[in-house]
Amino acid sequence: MQNLPPLNSLKAFEATARLQSFTKAAEELNVTRAAVSQQVKSLEVYLDATLFERNGAQLNLTQAAHDYLPVVSHVFQSLSAATQHLFSRQKQAQLTLHVAHSFCSQWLMPRLADFHRQHPKVSFKVSTTANAMPSYSDIADIEIINGYGDWQSQQAIQLTQENWIVVASPGFLHLNPISHLSELARLPKLATGGYQETWQCWLAHQGVECKGVKLTGEFEHSLLAIEAAVNQLGILLVRDLLVEDHLQQGSLVQIGDWSMPSRGAHHMIVRGEERPQVKAFIEWLRQSLHAQS
Repeated sequence: MQNLPPLNSLKAFEATARLQSFTKAAEELNVTRAAVSQQVKSLEVYLDATLFERNGAQLNLTQAAHDYLPVVSHVFQSLSAATQHLFSRQKQAQLTLHVAHSFCSQWLMPRLADFHRQHPKVSFKVSTTANAMPSYSDIADIEIINGYGDWQSQQAIQLTQENWIVVASPGFLHLNPISHLSELARLPKLATGGYQETWQCWLAHQGVECKGVKLTGEFEHSLLAIEAAVNQLGILLVRDLLVEDHLQQGSLVQIGDWSMPSRGAHHMIVRGEERPQVKAFIEWLRQSLHAQS
């Protein structure tokens, strides 16, 4: 055991390497950024190796860190699974979920009661995230992350294939009727920040050339952008999965049949899959998503 690095240094390295950010790692580990940086430096001294290089504001992994990350992640996953299996039998009916903010509020919460009706003995512990990367292994039985699924250290299962559409409230469309794609140019536009798919990309996909699009509102989370659209602030570019309930209930209306495939999707990372409540939730989740596709 003498050759094992300190556990806290490994946790700091794993989170920093996965998130490629000292700040995000500190938020996840609930410590200061300085503490994470110091732990990583201590590990570099212990290993006698450089793990990260800075390129301006960008934090890059060295080849050594790139090779080390999947090994460390696997160890944490194995330790978490063994601990849960051996010492958490009294909690076998609890299910922990770590879910992307907007998916949780717009899709999962309206449907979770259906799962509970089918499995009344299962209790929930639900947390949300805005990260486009999975967390380390002990945070949840199931993570649902919005991203691209290219996570070397995690086995990710793609759950959805989504499209970007434009929606607005019925009241807004009553005041601003739209019959042609070109009429979108004059209307106030809403979007969620941080996505590769912008209004400019979407319009280009429809064959409309534009040098730039001025937004009336840009929001940190999709749920805020959706609420703004419901309250008639403007027309919203959004992924169809997140507004399915609003479209069915009539609080939002899709404008035309124009769409663009999303480059990203919602992915599921499963841990403790041998537990009955985890298996049951996965089956229910897939059936529920399939029923509306």
